[in-house]
Amino acid sequence: MENLIISELQNGKTYSDNNHVINKHVNNHCIKNIANNYVVEVIKNEDMLKELTEYSINYAHSIGFVGLWSEQKKFTDISVVPPMTLLPSPFPMELFQKATSVQSTLNELYYRISLDYDFLIEAYREVIKADKWVGRQVEMMKLVHAEGIRQKFVLQVQRADYMTHCEDGQKIELKQIEVNFGPGGVGFAPKVTKLHKKMIEKVENLHGCTPNAMSEAALPKAKKIAEALFQAWKVFGDAKAIVVLVFDSNLYPIQHHEQLQFVQFELEKIARNAGSILNISKMTLEECAERMSLNESDYSLMIGESKRVAVVYMVYGYLPEHYTSEKEWNCQLNMERSTAIISPNIRSQLSGTKKVQQLLAKPGMLERFLADRPKKIAELRSTFTGIWSLEGNDSFTQALVTDAISSPQNYVLKALRDDGVGNFFDEKLAEMLQTMTVQERSAFILQQKIRPIAVKNYLKRPFHPAKLEVVTNELGVFGTFLGTYDGKVLFNHVDGHFIKTKSHNSNQGGICEGSGVIDSALLFPEAQFQKGIAK
Repeated sequence: MENLIISELQNGKTYSDNNHVINKHVNNHCIKNIANNYVVEVIKNEDMLKELTEYSINYAHSIGFVGLWSEQKKFTDISVVPPMTLLPSPFPMELFQKATSVQSTLNELYYRISLDYDFLIEAYREVIKADKWVGRQVEMMKLVHAEGIRQKFVLQVQRADYMTHCEDGQKIELKQIEVNFGPGGVGFAPKVTKLHKKMIEKVENLHGCTPNAMSEAALPKAKKIAEALFQAWKVFGDAKAIVVLVFDSNLYPIQHHEQLQFVQFELEKIARNAGSILNISKMTLEECAERMSLNESDYSLMIGESKRVAVVYMVYGYLPEHYTSEKEWNCQLNMERSTAIISPNIRSQLSGTKKVQQLLAKPGMLERFLADRPKKIAELRSTFTGIWSLEGNDSFTQALVTDAISSPQNYVLKALRDDGVGNFFDEKLAEMLQTMTVQERSAFILQQKIRPIAVKNYLKRPFHPAKLEVVTNELGVFGTFLGTYDGKVLFNHVDGHFIKTKSHNSNQGGICEGSGVIDSALLFPEAQFQKGIAK
């Protein structure tokens, strides 16, 4: 059934399912009366496509929705529009609302986890035997804990990722993929939402009205995360202290889709409007290692001899290959031992792994951290997929591994590290499970494969024409949180969204790897979606 539906989406054939009739259009692309295909309903011909493509590029440049191209990154006056969709992708309104509804609960959940030292130690008891990198992180956490935590505040910038899930034409559900700290997309998210709002207006101008295919659609508002960074800087209590944004300039294709300059500009604007003068420095991890030091008398984190650091916001430094020498590692340790507010700090990093995600899916675990939120527990738990530990060699784990080897298409094997490429599918999944030892398996989790609905959109990559593809979407919802180490909540916000979109037949959807593009959501009632499953 699922291959048939995908084929028909690609070829424009007629299909009927649960009284939803899809009619073939003369251009052999358009399938009427469903949200999945609104894009080809509203872009009627090649001339309109060409005009919209040119318009999108021009408007993107006008609002700064650009980045440095990897081949010319030494020249900061050369910029390119990132890989993106021409129009926002359709997404079920009810599921979007659910994802944003649970985000503030997720913010506080992971904050509470980060404060539970004993839980984190136990969570990684077996993992550290197989993963030396995680072992080093745990040792750093132990050292900082033994010395006494000098950071008074916890700042978390989080992105929870979801996909739609539909099994055999049943009800469309929202399923969580993972939760990220120091996440990508924080700079570009409001930019792509602004671009797509303008593109929808342009479509309406070309039609002279709102097209019928968009009559019940709605665009979510764009939001920004800089307010949380400003609040963290304020509570630090030193008006002369600076904020450091840690990034890397070598990632494909446009530095990285965080594009932290947008966060920097917004943070400077917020500070000025509040009557403050705030100095912000963007640095690579290598530069931090060269220029940062720890004042052992009062444990201030310093740049040079005169600049005290209030906040360090890191979107880099979450993988072992980011640490090219012990200098970077020692710099990270100095950050953790200091009074500066580090986001994410080592406890938040260890809270935001797939291992903790797997533990939270176990019966009673959410109740441990959210006993005062029974209604939210049920709502949050409904977004979980099947997710299992591979530690040990008990009968259940043996049966699970056997089933995954024989039916790998039903699972995803995921490394605990948040590298975006440590996911294994199909034959590779089966091969790895057949060759790994029990101890090696403890560095991975096994997750039920999500079956997302398929939609259509035009993908526009740099230096290539816009191309119509059948795609799947991954919704990321941003949340920001500021609290104290004694459990007091100071700031808990839901801060917008963005979507990563990829071809429906691609397993990996990373933007830096080149398979995914930047996108946003156009919300339609769930009833308007054809329940086609992307395999």
